[in-house]
Formats: sequence, structure tokens, C-alpha cells
Amino acid sequence: MATLMWCMRGVCTILKPTLTVRTSNRYVRTVRRRPPTTSSSSSVEEMEDSIILKSEVKPEHPACSPSALESMLQTNHRNVCQKPGDTTRTVSESHPEKTTSKQASRALSSRPPCFHQVGSLRYEKAQPDDKRVSRLVNLARSKKLREQQGKILLEGRRLISDALDAGASPLTIFFSTVERLQELPVSKLTQASLVKVKLEDVRLGPDLNTALDMIAIVKRPEVSQMSFSEEKCGKALPLTLICDNVRDPGNLGATLRCAAAAGCHSVLLSAGCVDVWDSKVLRAAMGAHFRLPIIPSLSWSDIQRHLPPTTTVHVADNSSSSMTQLELSGTLQRQKKAGDYGWVSSRHISRKVYYEDEDEEDKVGGSRQAGPVLETQPYHMSWTGSHTAIVIGGETHGLSQEALQLAKETRGWRLLIPMVRGVDSLNAAMAASVLLFEGRRQLSAK
Repeated sequence: MATLMWCMRGVCTILKPTLTVRTSNRYVRTVRRRPPTTSSSSSVEEMEDSIILKSEVKPEHPACSPSALESMLQTNHRNVCQKPGDTTRTVSESHPEKTTSKQASRALSSRPPCFHQVGSLRYEKAQPDDKRVSRLVNLARSKKLREQQGKILLEGRRLISDALDAGASPLTIFFSTVERLQELPVSKLTQASLVKVKLEDVRLGPDLNTALDMIAIVKRPEVSQMSFSEEKCGKALPLTLICDNVRDPGNLGATLRCAAAAGCHSVLLSAGCVDVWDSKVLRAAMGAHFRLPIIPSLSWSDIQRHLPPTTTVHVADNSSSSMTQLELSGTLQRQKKAGDYGWVSSRHISRKVYYEDEDEEDKVGGSRQAGPVLETQPYHMSWTGSHTAIVIGGETHGLSQEALQLAKETRGWRLLIPMVRGVDSLNAAMAASVLLFEGRRQLSAK
């Protein structure tokens, strides 16, 4: 019976129909020292006998398992069947140890995720080095990264549930307990990745509350893609709130919360306002983002296009003069300070600070103009119409000239909230709540 033998790098492999023996380097060197005879058949038989006798010696390596032996036989068979002139070899023939380690690491990295099933939900458990958790931390700490990727972070089950009901698209939801996850609208979680993780161990940053049981990464919502059902949000009033240069996140969030509670039709934000999807704004708004349309970063020409043609625009007046003096004089007050164009902080600020701020503004942008003159009217008198808009100015820069001009063009007024002497002013959120709920009262009485 024919016997095939192939030697490579000092390893001799002999393949017979019933026996394949792999010898050590030392033995091969012994065989090579034997001079071959003229008869090819006899030399092969003598070498075969020598190999068989030598194979009875105890091997240098430990015995292999049946599965490992079968794998080795298959490899040897491939090597024997390889043509003598072919110099191409697999990586496993030259570097078996490196190949084994690479294959093991590749197997671990390509290991399919282990899903856990609860009801119709499938979720994964985060590992200590889970990249999704590191991406969550990066998004929480970088506003620029959130804007570039078009994503927002939502904290807490209630806020996430409101967002899902309004049509927001969740990307990844991190949760601590399965019971809290099941409280979300399950039918809206089919496209989201669900990851169970101990959020108390994840350091998201000082601006985010880590004592939460749920955080979601959501695609930045567009108003045109969201729905605000009348059954859930109530019937909207013909009342629009316009935020003009409101730059404090807490104030803007509280103002949005007041607008949602009063039943406003919509909220329009000028380009000078703080990011409406900022984490502090979301936290202070308590879900208002998903209860009424909020359109940010608008120019004043865009704001006019978002208002019905018959809208009357009123502005909030920051005057602290008594009603008696205003009614007796019958004169319109002309503003002289930045604080007189909007709502300033409730903390005590001296007159000297006001004028210093005004001087700085004069150096940068020239002298402040008084702006269009508007008629002043107490807030409790009738001022609502077919559709009404109220402009609330920021506490630093107040109402802009564009807001005053728009109010004049639509025949609006300054709505005065009288206060006792010695009080600087109300802040933006408090002023908005007073005017919006008065507007709701007047509209409900008609």
C-alpha cells in the first residue's frame, strides 16, 4: 500500500489509511542522518518501520483529548494533500500559539449579546466596560456633543413616559429595575436598546441627578413629528407665550411649566434664549416640552409667521409704580434702565449696578433707545381677543426692540403687575404665571 510522507520545518508527517504519526524534531533529525538506499520502496518501508518503533517511545507532550487529536489529524491531512511546489501555508501552521490567542479574542469580541426576556421586552445587562455607559456619560457632560448628534437626555420614568406618548424616538434606555421599566408604554420600546445598569454607580456629572432609576437617550424631537392629544393635554386656549432672551435655564423651564399648566396654544422662543433641551430646562419644565408645541431659535420675522394673522401681542411691564400715581398722572412711563424692559432677578440689586450695566451696554452697542411707546394697562383689565400673545423678557437684557415694535404694530399694551414699594420686581417665571392665568381666566369667562 502506498505511503505518503511530507516534511516541513523538521516535522515529518506520514499518512496511512489507518495510522498517522507526528514525530518530534529530535526524531526527524535521526531519520535524516540515515542515508537513503537506491530502492525507493525499501527505503520508505525501512523509514516506516523506524518511525513505528520510535512512536512507541513516550511522547514529549501530554496526551491530547480525542477532539484535539481529531483536529490535529485533519490539519495533517491538509498538509499532506498540499502540493510539494505550493509554498502557501495557513497562519496556524507557522504560528499556532498566536493564532489561538487571536481566535480566542476574536471570539470574545464577536460574542453575541446575552438577552434577558421579561414579557415582551428584551434587555441586556451592562458589563463593567460597556461602551454604551461611557457614551451616556459623554453625552451627559457635553452639550456640544448632544447638539452634534441630535440627541437629548431624559431623566426619570415620568418624563420618559411623557416623551414616548408625544411621539419621541427613544434610542437607548438605561434602567435599574425591571419593574420600573414595565411602567413605560411597552409598545413604544420595540426600536430602543434596553440596558440594565446600576445608575447610582454611574457618574454622569454635577448637572444630572444620579439618584434616578431610569435615563433615556432620545433623538432630538421635532414639533412637526410630535402629537399633543386633547385628551391628555386638554383643549388649548388661543393664547401664545413668547420668550424673549430668557437665558436662565431654571427660569425658562418654570415658564414653560406655567404655559403648559395654563393651557397655552404654543410657546415661541427667540434666538437669544437658552437651549430649550438643556438638562436644567427639562428638569424645571416637568414634562412641559411634551404637552404643547415649543418652537425654539426663532427670528422675529419667524415669530410673526407662527402667529395667526389676527393676533394681538402684549408685553409685560416691569414698572413698580403704584396704580394711583399711574391713573392720576395719565402719562406713559419711559424706560431708562435695562431692567425696565423686562423682568429682573428678585434678589436685591442696587441702582448703582443698574447704571453700571447700562454703561457697559452703551460702550458695546451704543446708547439704549427708549423703544416704541406703548399704552400701559393693568393686567386684570380685559386684554384678550381672538388670539393673544404675551412677551416675557429675560432678566438680564429685558425686552428687545423687536418685541416692542411687534406689540405696537398689533396694537398691544404694556400689561402692568402692580407691586408694593421697595420690591425690585418679579422674576420671569412668576410674571408669566400671573399673566397667563389671568389670560386663562378672561378667556374662560367669554
